[in-house]
Amino acid sequence: MSIVEYTGTARLGKRTKELVRRLGEGDIAVIDHTDLDRVSAEELVESGVRVVVNVAESQTGRFPNPGPLLLVRGGVRLIDVADADLFEALSDGESLTIRGASLFRNGDRLATGRTLGERELAAALAEQQRR
Repeated sequence: MSIVEYTGTARLGKRTKELVRRLGEGDIAVIDHTDLDRVSAEELVESGVRVVVNVAESQTGRFPNPGPLLLVRGGVRLIDVADADLFEALSDGESLTIRGASLFRNGDRLATGRTLGERELAAALAEQQRR
């Protein structure tokens, strides 16, 4: 399943643990979570969210981290937009549209990131585990 375009409600949270309690199926989670861990990924999947936009690197490669792969395998589109000031530019509850790896509000592009795919994440995890 590949989401080419998706419109939903922005839910912002710098603490993923707290954000997942407020997420629902129509939401786009905007997080700031370097090396997204397995527990957080599982909670995001369970929340029913379809898109996660991370303003940090979801997988830095510093250690074997299955979190991002679990998220993507759970049917969630994961987009890293490292260094974007989305927490300054957005308000919780705003309507957002994701097209490809770009984030739009009212037709204006706010940021473009990189969609992390299952193959890429699986290969990176396998490489990290070999080290």
